[in-house]
Amino acid sequence: MREIFQRLKVVPIANVLVHEGVVERQVDRIADYVQHDGVMKNPIVVAEVDDASDGDSAHYIVLDGMHRVQAMSRLGCRDILVFVSEFWSNSIRLESWDALLLDTVDPRTLVADLFSEDEVRVTRARTAAQARERVYGRDLAMAFATRTGEVCGLRVPAGEGSNLSRIVRVLTRIEERFDELGTRVVYSPSSKSGSDLAAQDGALLFMRPLFSKQEVVQRTLAGKLFPRKSTRFLVPERPLRVDFHLTVLQADLDLPTKNQLLDGHLRWCWENNKVRYYPEPVYVFGD
Repeated sequence: MREIFQRLKVVPIANVLVHEGVVERQVDRIADYVQHDGVMKNPIVVAEVDDASDGDSAHYIVLDGMHRVQAMSRLGCRDILVFVSEFWSNSIRLESWDALLLDTVDPRTLVADLFSEDEVRVTRARTAAQARERVYGRDLAMAFATRTGEVCGLRVPAGEGSNLSRIVRVLTRIEERFDELGTRVVYSPSSKSGSDLAAQDGALLFMRPLFSKQEVVQRTLAGKLFPRKSTRFLVPERPLRVDFHLTVLQADLDLPTKNQLLDGHLRWCWENNKVRYYPEPVYVFGD
């Protein structure tokens, strides 16, 4: 348990780097909640990295909590509470999010409207499982599947820039078109999106790319963002409901003082039996 406490710390918010886009209305909602409650409930889960472009300064790439970082910044927080993960450990897995499209979308028309054939080519796949394998192997950039078993994949031919950059550009443009059209989108973990599709009449499954930890670090340090919901980090034993005071994070105090206050808060929680460990999976609503 002490190891968990030692990996909780207050760091400058300027050194915390998000790696994917956010939904602005969700940032507003979280900022309102935090302002009302007066505490930062859950720490941001981060990977600590050394940014060679900034001397020896440690930076922290956000694995979970992109919206909370933006919300805390809007509330004037100079510093933020983070949980430093063991990022390169095999215990931390990186998966993808798929998108369930709840409004009618014709993938071929969508692609034809957005891209030339030199940028994106539509190809067939026999099954959703085969398409998934090809997307994860980068033979396809992404794919669409219907409940009736029709599957089409999108291939990004070789061209200017890296293959990763081309895939991200295509994914970004498609997500932007969903926004422009007002398409209702529900993001689902890739591990259960197939069953979610089967339970949803008229939905279309958009299978999105799987990125690597190395790609997340490289793009983030280069100042490049992935589209929203590009990564799903599975972090075991993350601390929740730390409830650290917002006023401390906003205060004009040095970091050692803020971390001393954090240590005192954690000690109080431990001594007053406020720490619980739940070995079973849990569902969290509205976080």
